Order: sequence, then structure tokens, then C-alpha cells
Amino acid sequence: MLSPADPRQALRLAVNQRGESLAALSRLIDRSPGYLARFINDGRPIALSERDHGMLGAYLGTGPLGLGIRDLWARP
Repeated sequence: MLSPADPRQALRLAVNQRGESLAALSRLIDRSPGYLARFINDGRPIALSERDHGMLGAYLGTGPLGLGIRDLWARP
């Protein structure tokens, strides 16, 4: 099954499938406990940093593209 291109949808799916906590994953990447919940629900920040995206993908076992396209909103 392909992951969604939108990092918010892909992260939500990966977290739900693995029964993880957004607060725990936020702390894993050295952010406040509400960081990933705000990213998914409120759209802030606009995109995860390359470091955060990579750490989450490695931890969740999704690989570099498994959490969606990191620069979906970046200008070409």
C-alpha cells in the first residue's frame, strides 16, 4: 500500500497503524508534546524539518518517503 503524499495524512496513518502517541513522538524529536498534533491538526509548521521527517520515518520504519513528500509545499 502506498502512503499518502501529504505528510500530515501519512504521519496520522503511520501513528494510528502503530498505536503510537503524537506527544511521545514529539518528544522523540526534541519538540514540545503538542508539536506533531499542531502539525497534523492546525497545519503548523507548514512542513517538518528534514531532520524531524527523517527521524520519524526511521523510528516508524516507513523509510524516507513513507511519511509523504517532505517538501510538498516548497516552491520548485
